Amino acid sequence: MAASLRGLSPVLKEYLRVNRMPDIYEALLTGLSIMCPEDYLTFILEKLMFLKENGLGTLAWDMFIEEEMKPKMKIVSESNLDMIFNFEEWLIPTPEMYATAYDHYNFKLKEMCFCAMLQYHLMQKRKQEALQERINMAVKHHCNRMLRVHVQIWKAWVKYRKGRQAMSFQKIQHVYHVSVGRVIFEAWYKHTLEARKQREYFEKLKRLERGENMEDDDLFGQGTGEARDSVSTLPWKIAIQIFSYLDVADIANCACVCRFWKVLTQANLLWSRINFCNVQKRLQHGVTDKVATRLLFKARPYLIHLNLRTCHHLTRPTFISVSECRNLQDLNLSECTGIDDETLKVVVKGCKILLYLNIAHTNLTDASLRAINKYCMNLQYLSLAFCAKFTDRGLLYLASGKCHQKLQYLDMSGCLQITPQGFQYLANGCPNIQSVIVNEFPTLLDECIMIMTEKCLKIHTLSMLGCPLITDEAFKKLAHNKNLQVLKMDGNYRVSDATMKLLGRQCLDLRHVYLADCQRLTDATLKAFSACKNLVVLNIADCVRISDAGVRHLTEGPAASKLRELNLTNCVRVGDMAMVNLHKRCHSLTYLNVNFCEHISEAGIELLGQIHSLVALDISGCNCGDQGLSALGHNSGLKDVVLSESGSITDLGLQKFAQQCKEIERLDLSHCMNLTDGAIKNLAFCCRMLTVLNLSGCKHVTDLSIQYLSGVCHYLTQLDISGCIQISDKALKYLRKGCKKLKCLNMMYCKKITKHAAQKLQRHVDVVEYNNDEVPAYFGY
Repeated sequence: MAASLRGLSPVLKEYLRVNRMPDIYEALLTGLSIMCPEDYLTFILEKLMFLKENGLGTLAWDMFIEEEMKPKMKIVSESNLDMIFNFEEWLIPTPEMYATAYDHYNFKLKEMCFCAMLQYHLMQKRKQEALQERINMAVKHHCNRMLRVHVQIWKAWVKYRKGRQAMSFQKIQHVYHVSVGRVIFEAWYKHTLEARKQREYFEKLKRLERGENMEDDDLFGQGTGEARDSVSTLPWKIAIQIFSYLDVADIANCACVCRFWKVLTQANLLWSRINFCNVQKRLQHGVTDKVATRLLFKARPYLIHLNLRTCHHLTRPTFISVSECRNLQDLNLSECTGIDDETLKVVVKGCKILLYLNIAHTNLTDASLRAINKYCMNLQYLSLAFCAKFTDRGLLYLASGKCHQKLQYLDMSGCLQITPQGFQYLANGCPNIQSVIVNEFPTLLDECIMIMTEKCLKIHTLSMLGCPLITDEAFKKLAHNKNLQVLKMDGNYRVSDATMKLLGRQCLDLRHVYLADCQRLTDATLKAFSACKNLVVLNIADCVRISDAGVRHLTEGPAASKLRELNLTNCVRVGDMAMVNLHKRCHSLTYLNVNFCEHISEAGIELLGQIHSLVALDISGCNCGDQGLSALGHNSGLKDVVLSESGSITDLGLQKFAQQCKEIERLDLSHCMNLTDGAIKNLAFCCRMLTVLNLSGCKHVTDLSIQYLSGVCHYLTQLDISGCIQISDKALKYLRKGCKKLKCLNMMYCKKITKHAAQKLQRHVDVVEYNNDEVPAYFGY
């Protein structure tokens, strides 16, 4: 479109500018991209008619988006609109404009010189008058000062004499009160002993009259008249360690139990870490200034770690209380809508020994980075993720501040306003930075990464998730950094095997590699990484060119000995031979994901059952039947298994699996349509440690299965029964009585469950997702 507008006449371009065509284009394009209407032509015509009727006065970039779907930032920037409509041609001046500007400049220069001379004369005159006035004021001030000094000396002497008199009176009064209290306490103690002896004497007579044995020990309270709980009998350090696993709300409740517990809850160790993010949902009105300031006032001498993430109700009083915590080292203010530049300046001015600071998802600007530069001299960790208000100048402040030599971790994910110049500032000022996170940065260019890797030679972690413009050129520069340990990237179609070969040859210390959905990568990439002897985590999900040969190359190299996590999701060319190689050589593998690898048969799954180091396994969409599931049960150490969409599994296979893997904690059986109540019964009675269970799409499951689960699996925290059309309100009663720890319940498309029963369950379960709509077609009923 920019090319088509380049040859238009100036009159037509002026018409486009006057009638705000770029703004109309921006509003329509934003509405189409967010609302995604089915008939976009009708949508455009309706909105144009609306503008014609109401005029351009109400025009805004997000006026065609519904309130609940409005984004926080613009999708189309002004620079893009200017480029599309080719308005930059108006910026080229004509020769006549140059002449006019030159004449105007000469006139203004003369006028400025004359005014400056006049102002100088007037300024000298005012200076003489001000000097004489200050001399007179100085003489008067000297006289008053002398009088004030003598009065202050006299007041100090009087205050000292009165203080000595008050101190003497307090000492005499204290001695008197102690003496009287000692007399009263001794009299009360003697009276109590006599009353106790008298009571025991009469109780003894009564027991003798009843013929009871007097030699029996007192089994309750050890005969002291005081009963103590098991926590109170533990050593002090152990009891405090137990209480350290509780959050702030639980500690406050424990303080109300008894006197000993109240003393325990006042231990310094319990108040060194406060996490308001976990408790705000449990409070009726969330974390408010009243609650936060009271707790921070109590914990301010001991507080080291403070998390205020998503605390939207906090305002300036709370942040002033935070600034009084002088020993604070870790502060999380992400998604705090009440924080601004002034309050952050107050916080960092008070907390000068901060090591970790998270201000992600806030509206802070360059002024905040300037305050951090001035006061945070020891800062090592800084997160600016999705902060759209600061600019390159803010990074300049950060790179030239007192903390620039100590900064090691920087997260700038989603900060699309940063240009290569900002990265240049960072590279020049922060040479010791080790971790750089630039996720969700679709405009990130090779130049930015090359600038950082050229100057920052200590980088060992680089995350570029959602950066599709990075090419081989950046990775060639990155390969010279032999300290690289963690590399994350996804959705990139420009990186090839040649770059990965270079990385595998020069960065032998790689430990964590995440290359999901990089379509150009082939088996050669795995062969390159096989030389990394410290490789622990490898994620190549959705790399469809990976095959059995690539997995064989990986397992034949030094990387196989320490490999613990491997993700082969949707690598459709991987089959049983890959499982054979993993079984033979990867003896440290704890997590394996072969989701939708259709060429893996039951024979390959049987081999996975013999990898006894496996703890978590995902075989969704694979050809797993009863025989493979039974063989998988030979690994009794499995804790997390996903069997989603395994249509060949029946009650018999699940029964054999459950009888062997009794310690399993997380199990996904979604869309296994052949399972019935009998399978869930065996699962419940064999696997009593279950915490997460997914039965979505199991249409034969009834209320009886929920009764089994609620009666035995008391540790269940998450349950998904979406699409279980035979489950009714009766099942919710079982869950409410048996599963006291249930926190998340998903029951979408459950027709027999009423809305009243679901609302009633919300009083006992934190998260309940419910509707009684028709089951979608993709469930396959």
